[in-house]
Amino acid sequence: MSGHPPHTVKLPAPEYLKPRQFALTNIFAGLSILGVILSIIGAVTDRTQFAYSWFTSFYFYLLIALGSFFWVVLHYACDSNWTVLARRTWENVIGLFWLLLLLFVPLLLPGVNEILWRWMSPSADQAELALRSGYLNGPFFFVRLIIYFGYFIIAGLYYRTCSVKQDQDGNPILSRRMHDHSYLALVIFGVLETFMAFDWLMGLDWRWSSSLFGAYNFGMCVQSGMAAGIVLVAILRAGGFLGALNSEHFYMMGKLLFGFTILWAYFAFGQYLLIWYANIPEETVFYNNHNRGHWYFLSYLIVVGKFMFPVIYLLAQDTKKSLKALTFIAGWILFMQWVELYWFIAPFAHNSVLPSWQDFVSFITITSILGYFYIRLAATASLFPNRDPRMVECLTISN
Repeated sequence: MSGHPPHTVKLPAPEYLKPRQFALTNIFAGLSILGVILSIIGAVTDRTQFAYSWFTSFYFYLLIALGSFFWVVLHYACDSNWTVLARRTWENVIGLFWLLLLLFVPLLLPGVNEILWRWMSPSADQAELALRSGYLNGPFFFVRLIIYFGYFIIAGLYYRTCSVKQDQDGNPILSRRMHDHSYLALVIFGVLETFMAFDWLMGLDWRWSSSLFGAYNFGMCVQSGMAAGIVLVAILRAGGFLGALNSEHFYMMGKLLFGFTILWAYFAFGQYLLIWYANIPEETVFYNNHNRGHWYFLSYLIVVGKFMFPVIYLLAQDTKKSLKALTFIAGWILFMQWVELYWFIAPFAHNSVLPSWQDFVSFITITSILGYFYIRLAATASLFPNRDPRMVECLTISN
């Protein structure tokens, strides 16, 4: 909801990031090189642990990228005005889908892929696999992979390129064009993120099935995407950028983070409830394996840490209007997202609830690589769409 704009509004000047003046650039570069070396050592010494550790961190950032894509496309579908100043942070994320594809390549190498997706292994139950061979076969797996990344790479670059182009001439036709494409884009997004989750995450146990898994994955995407956007805005604000953002914008982001935290919990609990009630062995096997031993405590931690605590924390209006308070809970939610993925993936690798050193190395490596290229990409354009037709409405928004 926006107020009536005043007759004269001073538009902020474009802001540009200079990578050489941004200390994180060199830090990310150094950590990337060191992380790659340590990851190679890890892959040689313990290939199984490397596969699961690398996949956990990769999927964590895939969720953020998918969530960022959703928020950008939703902005155009709804003709939203409050998101204009913050939108470029998400646009820069979706401009890196090509890099996520490269980071996915190590998981496709022979001897690694069959560790993660055991239906690819020659030791898989061929009689049972034959019943699902129409979907679970190597060629079709790679065809789907090409479709997934092909679409998100092209669509991500399309939205960012058009937005950056508008910085030059302020042509409102570009906004209208992206608006017209956004409806179909949302449908395609929903279909592809669902099947990506089926193939890569649920596919870790190819015998397991859940009719709500696509919705559950969607909940993780949008929650992580909003949380990551808040953290990125906070980092840029700390560097002296995006000063035009105010408590009204933070309040909108806080409300959406609050709402989609509840939505994620609804899907997560709904999936558990349906599986518990139906009590079908091929469905209950997942929770039986993930609620055994010390993994049981992680299950409770996720309930409290990713749902109860954030919801209670975000209830207060002042909390949602404070960037400092909002950044804390957004960072906490991202931490809990990693914990949730660890709880989901790690039991396939080992029985101990304690993480391996490769979990930390993989996370730091992928974070550093993506962080380095994010800064380089962000430096190629203004940090916000300075000639967006909705800029005045964005600057004068009130809740």
